[in-house]
Amino acid sequence: MATTTPQQTPKKIPPFRPDFVKGVCDVLAQTDFPGLSGSEINSLLQMVRIHEREPGGNKRESLYITLYNTQIRQQAGNIVGGFIAKAMNPARYAAHPARFNDLRDQLNEFLVFYGYSVSDAGKLTTGKSASSISEGAALAGRLQTELRRRGCHAELFRYCDEELISRSLFHAISEASKSIPERVRSITGLAGDGAALYDGVFGTNRELPLWSINAYESESDISGHRGFKNLLIGIHGHFRNPRAHTNRILQDEVLIDFYDAFSLFSYIHRRLDSMKKLLPRGDNRD
Repeated sequence: MATTTPQQTPKKIPPFRPDFVKGVCDVLAQTDFPGLSGSEINSLLQMVRIHEREPGGNKRESLYITLYNTQIRQQAGNIVGGFIAKAMNPARYAAHPARFNDLRDQLNEFLVFYGYSVSDAGKLTTGKSASSISEGAALAGRLQTELRRRGCHAELFRYCDEELISRSLFHAISEASKSIPERVRSITGLAGDGAALYDGVFGTNRELPLWSINAYESESDISGHRGFKNLLIGIHGHFRNPRAHTNRILQDEVLIDFYDAFSLFSYIHRRLDSMKKLLPRGDNRD
C-alpha cells in the first residue's frame, strides 16, 4: 500500500517593512513598460490566494495596500515573496525575454539596498546589502544604473536601450558607436559615413570646416577641432568597423572597457551638443 508524505508547511518569514513592499509594487505595477497591467496583477493575486485587490488611487497603490495588509494579517512576509515569484516566473516572459530582464533589473536595482535580489529563476533571494549608489549599481549588475551614475549622455540610451537591457555588451557598443555619425548627420543635414562624412563636416587640410565644436579662431581652437575630428575617425575605425565585420561569438567584451567606451562616446556627444555652423571665412562674426 502506497504511503503519502505530509506536505511540509512553508517556513514563515517576518513581514517586510512598508517601504520595501511599496518599492516592489512601484516597480512591478509601474504604468509604462515593463510594468504589469491591472489584469495581470489580478491574475497573479489569484495565484497567491488573494481573491480581490483592495482599493487604492492607482494599481501601484492598490497592490501595495493589498500585499502589505495581507502580510500584516498573516503576520508573515511569505505573501510578498510568493507574489514576486509568481510575477517573475520566467515562463511568463518566454515570448518577451527583454521584458523579464528589464523588470528583474529594475527590481534588483531597488532590492539590493535591502539585501535581496531576484534570481534568474525569478525567486526572491538574500544577498549582500548595498550601502551606496555606486555599490548598489555594482551589486545589481544593471548596466543602465552604472552608466547613469557615470553621467552617460542620454543620446546613447536612445540608440541602445534594448541592448543594455539584454546585457549584450557587443551589440551595445556597436549601436552606441553608430549613434555618433547618425548624430552628426542629424545636426548637419549632410549624408555619408565615416571619414568621408567627417571630412565633409569638419574640413580637411585643404578645405575649411562647415561646422565646428569651438570658435575655430585661434591656433588652439583649430588644433582642438582637428583632433576632435581625428577622434571621430578613430572611433569609427576602432569600435564601429570591427564589430560590423564579426559577431559577438568571436569577440568577447570586457566590462571595464565597455564602461570606458561609453564614457568616451558620452564625451563625443557632449561636444556635439555645442556644435555650430561656421560662416564663410571673413563673415564668421557675431
